[in-house]
Amino acid sequence: MRRNCRVFAIMLFVFLGWACAGLPLPSQKEYEPPTGKGRVVVVISGHSGPGNYAYVANDFAEQGYYVVLVDGNDFWGMRGGSEALLKGVLTRAQQSPHALPGKVAVIGFSRGGAPSLTYATRMPELVSAVVVSYPSTRHITNAEAFVAQIKVPTLMFAGGRDTYKNCCLIETARKLASAAKTSGGKVLLEVVEYPEAHHGWTVRSSGAYREDYTSDGFHRTLDHLRQHAGD
Repeated sequence: MRRNCRVFAIMLFVFLGWACAGLPLPSQKEYEPPTGKGRVVVVISGHSGPGNYAYVANDFAEQGYYVVLVDGNDFWGMRGGSEALLKGVLTRAQQSPHALPGKVAVIGFSRGGAPSLTYATRMPELVSAVVVSYPSTRHITNAEAFVAQIKVPTLMFAGGRDTYKNCCLIETARKLASAAKTSGGKVLLEVVEYPEAHHGWTVRSSGAYREDYTSDGFHRTLDHLRQHAGD
């Protein structure tokens, strides 16, 4: 009970702080679970926008989660910082009447994978689990230091043939995986490689779409959420 009160107090502080700053939260689309209530999952789209990731949100809602879909582009160049923005988005989702009490799981893609991997993984009081697919990692210059800051169980999918604008290279993913294995503490980052995947393999309208990798990623993500989303 005391732990739940502490989490609620943190959520309320974040939300009020953002509101008082006069900074608008990005628009969102909600996907309700069949039962009307579920644990919260926030999906952050890639550069091509929420439309290409609506099916992802819908698929997880059908699995019993209350899903909120936001545009990953909104986290770039935002005055006030993308970390504060992400906290505001998570807190708002938790206040929905469709949300069950507890932490939020975050799923990010490409451009939306950057704030997910960089900030959501460092919010253990608010976030239960993080999953990222072909996230932008160009900003990561020290894999060991980056991994050391991960405090939330994180699953990362990386494409072996992803060379899109050099934003999401497999070499960086491998450095992160290696750093996680040699960190000496509890391994909170798991990296799964899809050897023939190009950038955006989950986008159905893309020439890079791979149904096999997308299906495998969905089931792995579902297992990850079921294992950690109740934390």
